[in-house]
Amino acid sequence: MRKPKHAPGSADLLFEIGTEELPAAYLDGAIAQLGEEAERLLRDSHLTFASVASFGTPRRLTLIVRGLGSLQRNPAEEIRGPSKQAAFNAQGRPTEALKGFLRGRGGTLSQVKTVSTGKGEYVYLVKSERHVPTAQVLPQLLAQLIGRVRCPKMMRWDESGVRFARPIRWLLACYGRTAVRVAAGRLIGGRATRVGGPRQPKPVAVSGVASYLAALKRAGVILDQGRRRARIDQLVKQAAKRQGGVPAPEVVSHGLLDEVTHLVERPVPLVGRFDKKYLVLPRELLLASMAKYQRVFALQTSAGKLLPAFVAILDGTPAKMAQVRRMYEHILNARLADSLLFWEQDHTRLPLAKFGRLRDITFHERLGSMEDKTQRLDKLRRALAEAWQLTDQEQRDLERACLLAKYDLLSSVVREFPTLQGIVGKYYAIASKEPSAVAAAIGEQYLPAGDQLPKTLVGSALALLDKYDTLSSYFAIGIEPTGDQDPFGLRRAAQGVVEVAWAVRKPLPIDRLGGGPRIRAYLAERLYTFAWPAPASAASPERSEGMPPRDLIDAVLSSPWDDLVDAMERIRHLRQLDGNQTLLRAAKVVERTTNILKGASLKQDRVDPSRFQEPLERELWQRYDAQKDRIGELIRGRAYAEATKAYGETFFEPLHEFFERVMVNVQDEALQQNRLALMNAIKVLYTDHVADLSKLAILQSTLPSSRKEP
Repeated sequence: MRKPKHAPGSADLLFEIGTEELPAAYLDGAIAQLGEEAERLLRDSHLTFASVASFGTPRRLTLIVRGLGSLQRNPAEEIRGPSKQAAFNAQGRPTEALKGFLRGRGGTLSQVKTVSTGKGEYVYLVKSERHVPTAQVLPQLLAQLIGRVRCPKMMRWDESGVRFARPIRWLLACYGRTAVRVAAGRLIGGRATRVGGPRQPKPVAVSGVASYLAALKRAGVILDQGRRRARIDQLVKQAAKRQGGVPAPEVVSHGLLDEVTHLVERPVPLVGRFDKKYLVLPRELLLASMAKYQRVFALQTSAGKLLPAFVAILDGTPAKMAQVRRMYEHILNARLADSLLFWEQDHTRLPLAKFGRLRDITFHERLGSMEDKTQRLDKLRRALAEAWQLTDQEQRDLERACLLAKYDLLSSVVREFPTLQGIVGKYYAIASKEPSAVAAAIGEQYLPAGDQLPKTLVGSALALLDKYDTLSSYFAIGIEPTGDQDPFGLRRAAQGVVEVAWAVRKPLPIDRLGGGPRIRAYLAERLYTFAWPAPASAASPERSEGMPPRDLIDAVLSSPWDDLVDAMERIRHLRQLDGNQTLLRAAKVVERTTNILKGASLKQDRVDPSRFQEPLERELWQRYDAQKDRIGELIRGRAYAEATKAYGETFFEPLHEFFERVMVNVQDEALQQNRLALMNAIKVLYTDHVADLSKLAILQSTLPSSRKEP
């Protein structure tokens, strides 16, 4: 948090909103909004500043604005108000409409003038350029800022009606060394922050940013959430090392480290142990039991074997550490005892298919039960098995996996730990002596999760079918994501379809799966945000990382496609050519043939060689006839980069020469139609199967261009 050099006549602004414990899930959003909205308000208020930074802990949200200018420089402006007829009565006195307008805009009657416009006479408020001290502007501006920090659930805590995620208990605002009198409801800001435990925090007077940061540091508060996360990570690793182990990697991948970062502001480690008899539980169940209620970090050996020990992160050092440790150990052992009981009870009910009735679990009131979903999965399975050309054994395994996939939802373990659905189903399938491929598929059905994807073919198929059914079923009853509203996780389902389909690289025929145009379009949208891997070899190194250019994706999706994976393959191949002459030459061919056909009335389906009059059109046709099968074969073999190269090499030069010497739009309609048919044949040879390259921005590059056709 290095202080930058300030412009003359500027100072730092410190603003802290002290609250009761904020939910960990709210903090990231609240911190981001505080900074973003502050920056927006400052700019809109014509205030200059060097930088804006926002921070947060469970009990405070803090804004630090460096180099905030001392004057608000309001430019001159003229603001149109009500019409003259509405602004003044018959006696020429101002009406309530005009008075209200002036109050709302902070103007007076002396600043009003009447202007004639094309729609009549209107009153305008004329404000000259004026400068206001920043210190006078800040109270109202900071009060507005509080109202702009929104969380999923807001609450009122007194009769003032102010709403916030949790009750606001104190406000601190300083501009330089001057206190800012900001108000939130009945609460008035002061010059003190509060530190210590949540029950009896102690007020500490501060005189500015440096004083504030020093006070928090003395109290052990790590304000910067990034540094706090790094410190907790370090503390857990150090404690694990003393126990002869390392933290289980899932604490990071499953979000426990991020959650604990937002649960404490003065991190202190505590090491405890639990009864080793609970190590018989599956790893996933043991970790879920430790994380769900107590948010403790599991430890393991360097070889990956879990240890009967844990690390908890406390908020500050307790007076009786040993007593707190015993409490943690007692509660964790009790939780693990419950988990072991659930695990053993479920095993008495095996096999998995006998757990209960899936019809008793509702998927959606308009889409039926989990039994109905299972039946839909089975129908989709047949189409996918045919497209993927699964062996008889793979088809049997997939059929069985579809049938059993949702039965673990009836288990005691999943009722207690919903995040383990599928995972415990895998263990119960193994215990039920189901084939290993079936058990693995059940365990992989909810992937991807983070960077984890299904590893088996049958598991990939089940994961894809499950998400595809969710997506297509909700779309069928008119439920689609809107704005930031997606209560059924349909964006996540669509993204999962794309990721799994690309990982397995097998066809995903949307029409055969019953998706239709809307599903095709929605899945296509995901390609613009898909985390594309860098191409193996890129012609243009600066384009070798990140997303393919948007225009390239547009080009592929503008051509006919049904198989999502095939469309992605086309994008991948063309991405490797992006920026070089091979792609540009092919794009020029598509552009020229597209332009000549644009607006033309093509009535002739096939080219008639007997109508040729010019040697160049005969030569162009012969090239087409000689190369169309070769290019078609490359396309059918999905060698799209090679097909693009062959297409450009075949047609670029002769087509350029053709346009230079042959007129297509001639008066003779039969001749014109034959030449248009030739242009269309050349165009669709590529665009009907690969991409409409006329969409590419690369066409702005320089290559010889044909003359314009009349």
